[in-house]
Amino acid sequence: MTSGEEHDAAVEDLVSQSRLRDLIRVNHAVTSHLDLDTVLRRIVEMATELIDARYAAMGVIGDDGGLEQFIHVGMDEPTAEQIGHLPAGKGLLGALIDDPRPVRIPRIAADVRSSGFPAHHPPMDSFLGVPIRVRSEVYGNLYLTDSRSGAFTADDESLAEGLAATAGIAIANARQFEESQHREKWSLALADATRDLLSDDDGDPVMQLLQTVLDLAEADTVSIHRRDEQTGSLVVDLALGEGAAALQGSRHDAAGHPVAEAISSRRARIHDGGGLMAHSALIAPFVGSDHPGAALVVSRCATKGAFRPRDLTMVSSFASHVGVALDRTEARRNRRRVSMLEDRSRIARDLHDHVIQRLFATGLSLQATASGLDPGTAARITDHVQEIDGAITQIRQSIFAMSQDVERAASSPRGRILAVVNRLGDHMGRRPTVAFDGPIDLLTDPDLARDVEAVIGEALTNAVKHAQASAIDIEVAIAGSQIQVTVADDGVGLGSSPRRSGLANLEDRATARGGGLRIVSGGAGTTIIWTASL
Repeated sequence: MTSGEEHDAAVEDLVSQSRLRDLIRVNHAVTSHLDLDTVLRRIVEMATELIDARYAAMGVIGDDGGLEQFIHVGMDEPTAEQIGHLPAGKGLLGALIDDPRPVRIPRIAADVRSSGFPAHHPPMDSFLGVPIRVRSEVYGNLYLTDSRSGAFTADDESLAEGLAATAGIAIANARQFEESQHREKWSLALADATRDLLSDDDGDPVMQLLQTVLDLAEADTVSIHRRDEQTGSLVVDLALGEGAAALQGSRHDAAGHPVAEAISSRRARIHDGGGLMAHSALIAPFVGSDHPGAALVVSRCATKGAFRPRDLTMVSSFASHVGVALDRTEARRNRRRVSMLEDRSRIARDLHDHVIQRLFATGLSLQATASGLDPGTAARITDHVQEIDGAITQIRQSIFAMSQDVERAASSPRGRILAVVNRLGDHMGRRPTVAFDGPIDLLTDPDLARDVEAVIGEALTNAVKHAQASAIDIEVAIAGSQIQVTVADDGVGLGSSPRRSGLANLEDRATARGGGLRIVSGGAGTTIIWTASL
């Protein structure tokens, strides 16, 4: 071997040792993090440094075989914004997804698998791609373009494969850490929920559990769906989150509905967002409770990503607690009904045994007195006796009404309105005041009552969430041929807050019933006046 060849071999050996040291350093930099998003970003950043490429990216493969995430380095933000969308996993990127083996080509444009670049995309020439495996499963791919040396070499490919192997280990560790954090968070919340269920607190355990699930699952809406045994349809009994006021009380055809199918099979499931439910959802039937025909539904819009199986496991555990909370709430309600019936029965006996008898005796005494007086005075006393007789009749009617089952009162329009206010008022510092004017129960049909419930629920939610109101006054009145709902708060006023979007639903309901919506908002406080035809 000549001295020149010896020199070249020595230089090449030094370069190889240097790159090996770089790979060890990069491996340490990647595996020193446990946050998954940070790990993915560091892998891509280290790839450009290790292999000396202008651009690098990682494509995470989703359940549908496409790219679920795309983390890129080297392209500035203005250029990325001009392109406007992430790659869909076509062309060379798709080739690596379909056949997860290293791909190294000197010129992208000359390869038949290339599908070109979108508008505003910077030109790229050489390409190197290697798969990233996590426990034998292809997690995604590492892409590098534009080697600063002109073209990627076999050594570059070996380094990229070494980095991909390290990346697989780092991703597995980060995912395991994330899973443990996720389980710990849900387990702590589940323990708190169990403690709350066993306590004697008079708060609403169902709403507390729904709020916990809404927060932990990073969901948009949490609701309880029930199968109506009489009509066969699905009814949303309770809802919390975005659009809850419009969702609560709504009915849906059970045929082919994923919630109805989950209730029938008594098995929890993940809904992918197609068919009769637009959003991704976790559906967990209440198993082992007195509500077998109901389910907990946790929904999330597409921008937040799909739910994972781990989410379903945790939500299913919470569903059993929600079922117990419903049982407990119903038992508490029954105890209150029994107590109320006992009180009403006692009051009715007291009225009959004491008040009516005394009024009756007074009437007889006045009649006897009137017989010995002049005709004018006798006539006036007779009128008073008739008034006493009318009062006795009204008291007897009240006694009869008090003797009836209070279930009828609870299901009346007034009772349902008060139930909504009580439920939402539990989460307010000061409970809203409610006033009724006119024959509400007589003139309000069930469909209109549901609209009134939704209107009051939406108005209360908006007042507390967006206006930071501390005092809220509600009046429901019959005004001629219309019902009028007035909700006044002392909040910060309407302004240009997102509160307006929630009010659009109220206006739609009013318009559909031949009424209207009027909003009075000054510097402080807002009054919502909603009307509908009877």
